[in-house]
Amino acid sequence: MNRTQTISVFNHSDDRHHQGKRYFQSETTTDTNIEKSDDTIRADVVLIVDDTLTNLEILSDYLQSGGFTVSIASDGITALSQAECIEPNIILLDILMPGMNGFEVCQKLKANPKTKDIPVVFMTGLTDIEDKIKGFELGGVDYVTKPIYKEEVVARIKTHLTLQRMRSHLQIQNQQLNQEIQIRQQTEAKLRRSQQILNNLNQELEQRVAERTAELVQAKKQVENINTELLNSNQELERFAYIVSHDLQTPLRSLRMFTQLLAQEYQEHLDAQADEYISYIADSAARMQTLIQDLLTYSRAGKNEQTWISVDLNETLKQIIVDLQANITENNAEIIVKNLPTVIANPVEMSQLLQNLITNGLKFRGKANPIIEIDTISQPQQWLISVKDNGIGIEKQYSRKVFQVFQRLHPQNKYPGTGIGLNICQKIVERYGGKIWVESVIGESSTFYFTLPKKEYLHQNQKYIQSCRVS
Repeated sequence: MNRTQTISVFNHSDDRHHQGKRYFQSETTTDTNIEKSDDTIRADVVLIVDDTLTNLEILSDYLQSGGFTVSIASDGITALSQAECIEPNIILLDILMPGMNGFEVCQKLKANPKTKDIPVVFMTGLTDIEDKIKGFELGGVDYVTKPIYKEEVVARIKTHLTLQRMRSHLQIQNQQLNQEIQIRQQTEAKLRRSQQILNNLNQELEQRVAERTAELVQAKKQVENINTELLNSNQELERFAYIVSHDLQTPLRSLRMFTQLLAQEYQEHLDAQADEYISYIADSAARMQTLIQDLLTYSRAGKNEQTWISVDLNETLKQIIVDLQANITENNAEIIVKNLPTVIANPVEMSQLLQNLITNGLKFRGKANPIIEIDTISQPQQWLISVKDNGIGIEKQYSRKVFQVFQRLHPQNKYPGTGIGLNICQKIVERYGGKIWVESVIGESSTFYFTLPKKEYLHQNQKYIQSCRVS
């Protein structure tokens, strides 16, 4: 394999802080396997900043063998100069350095418009959570803790390079979207002006109806045509948004199907690394398909015209338990229903609300078998319903963040998901004029509370139910 040329810059400062400390360890994957990785982008430039020459040489040599272009600096001043000069794709930055430490270097990088968007990954032996928080507050995107595993640092580099490219792509898309929005706004402004002109014309025609009847009829037809075109345009936009999301699932299903066929038919002809790559492809396609389905659900939640009926939540919950029986059995879970009311609502939304909260309790389980308790308290104008689990809990500072769309507090490989479920619950509850929140104790339990209005107080939430029919 041809190695990429290294951009080498050394500043031989005092190495006493890390002298003699080798901090690279190898996992089971060999260097040969990593060198053959096809997904490495050969043009990516990595700037390594460390005051220990041995560490620079070892990590530089390894990243070159992985196909990266490497630039190195042994102190903060050199690092800042290198970053502005070559504009690397990512920076590996040691924290403990003489003179200017890693935090100061990162702060200066983020203050420079030319280098502020370069991802910074800290390399440190520090384990204090306050130091890690400080690094993230200064603009760092990740930490690699010493001793460093070679395979881990390459994986993290690739991940953040991919995220950086995705962000750049999204910025371009946002620019295009802004241009489209401007065009649409201009069009809408023209339509408003046209509508105003038509209104003025109608007033004039009314005053001269006796002598200009024919012109008035023609003007009305024009207005009707414009309104019809606007209505059709809005309907087409809604259909377009749905079709785009829906049609994305077709190629994903094909991708998953052919990946499975490849694994089945060529299993004996491929090595373990190829099988691993196939597994990565299948998992990524499955996550993308789940994300698209959740996005479709999210876009429709609380928007369509609905009929609200009397819904016995006890019967709704019985069906949910049947649907989740495999998941409940797999986790040896116990669902305890103490009391549930009958409410006026859309039955599909109530099923989705309760199922999301129960599934959340099963997913974020602790060491003990999951126990989920569902209860209701009758308040003067509303029902207060709670769903309590005995799982890992949620830190207080994240009690609001968990309801934001795409917000995740845990790695995908530990707790898979899209970060949409709780936001959907919030949209459903707020549609009925209710509120939803969580109270939690770390390592012990989380209790999700939500309110729904009683039937006799539905009229007080009229602004939330204007598009609904109550039967």
